[in-house]
Amino acid sequence: MANHDEASSPPQHAVPEISTQDDLEKDNSDLEANPTSMGIDTIAKKKKKRKPKSKRGIANPTGFEEYYVDPPVTPEEYNIEQDLYSSSRLFSHRIETAIQRYKAKRNFDSERKDLFDKYMVFGGVDAGPKMFTGGLDSLTLEESSSAEITALTATNFVDDHMEESNGFVVDFDGCAKGFLASRLHQVFDLSTQKQIASHVSVIRNFLNYLLHHDVCPEYNNQINAARKTCDLAEKELWLVTQLSKVLPGDFNVACSSLFGGYYENVHVEESDWSRSLGLSPDVGMSTEKARRVFKFGLAARAGGNLVEQYNSQVTTRTLKITETFETGLEILELLPPEKDVQELYAKFKAFRPLGRVRTRTWYPPCLPQEDLTVEEEASIPSKEYKEYTLWVEDNILDKAFKGMKFETTIRKLSFGVLYFDSITSLYCSFFDILPNELMLGWREHVYLEPREKEGLNQTQNALLGGGDDDEEGRLADDAEGGDDE
Repeated sequence: MANHDEASSPPQHAVPEISTQDDLEKDNSDLEANPTSMGIDTIAKKKKKRKPKSKRGIANPTGFEEYYVDPPVTPEEYNIEQDLYSSSRLFSHRIETAIQRYKAKRNFDSERKDLFDKYMVFGGVDAGPKMFTGGLDSLTLEESSSAEITALTATNFVDDHMEESNGFVVDFDGCAKGFLASRLHQVFDLSTQKQIASHVSVIRNFLNYLLHHDVCPEYNNQINAARKTCDLAEKELWLVTQLSKVLPGDFNVACSSLFGGYYENVHVEESDWSRSLGLSPDVGMSTEKARRVFKFGLAARAGGNLVEQYNSQVTTRTLKITETFETGLEILELLPPEKDVQELYAKFKAFRPLGRVRTRTWYPPCLPQEDLTVEEEASIPSKEYKEYTLWVEDNILDKAFKGMKFETTIRKLSFGVLYFDSITSLYCSFFDILPNELMLGWREHVYLEPREKEGLNQTQNALLGGGDDDEEGRLADDAEGGDDE
């Protein structure tokens, strides 16, 4: 039996001990060291909210938007610019100020800034930070106006001697043509229409700024001509990019493949091993397809006499290449395929109908050759101009344009047909090369004074080119005297 006293006693409960201050501090330190040891999950740090784009400046207008226009000039700004761009000031000073103020009013990204600086350098404007200025301190920033700060932080400068020299002329249109046609494709990607439009818009935007702020009214005609060049460049550069992927066309590739030209044996049939090597089956043409394209082209375009000569030479095995030459050509006329030719091709649909392109000899402009004697200059052959008519597909005629220039290798078959064996370069109608390209990367020569080497005596410095003139002369005299002895 259970003890009555024990049964009637109330249940015993554990009484928690009251923690001392030392115990609380110990527990707190343990919790900080290992928060999960007491069953408490860690709390992730609250991330900082990023500022919206409008406050970070990302959504701000750049000044290069398609329909962007400069705001109207305020009366205060007009009065300032009347002084900055006064006709009494040298052009070099006015254009330098305009460049600096233009850059301050545009939000350049890295690519646009790089393009604009290269365009400036091409046009004879130095691009780079001012040297040895020590930067701007807070006092200078507080005491200077925004225009003064812009001038102090400028990175584009025009030397005054250019305006006084006979070797330089102001030519906005010439620089635009040279840069857009000759220089732009060398340093920037022009593979898409959007990229071309973006690159050209930088130059057009700057020209618009010059007109809007009346920087140099005496050259407004040139600036307007340069703007038209920008419009033309945007159109033609994209056509040239597209043509570079399809020229010289199926018929000319077929001829080159069959008659030992540039495209002979370059075609690779699609297979596992060719795909593993990254070889494209679109390059060149198979021999079987080349024969069909070539014969169909002859049947459609060649007259009766040409076909008879071809068949005769095939029978006697006398068909061959009689002439090969490299030349530059300019397109004079584009002749689409006639109606009967289109009807013939429409029956088979396997090939594109052949039209014609009439061209004339074009001599690519080149930089002047150096160190030619009078006799060598006289021995340079005179320029001779000839016209050539060749066959190309209608998809090429759709994108080609009058005045387009290109460098090519032409071959002539023994029965009289000419074809493009390869086309190496395509150019806009306004293509030109300026002597400015010779000046890219050029720096003014500076004479460096000899410095004395530390730790050497006067005689040793003189021998190393660091002593004074008297000492160098005495040593030279002593050396000559020693030789006489």
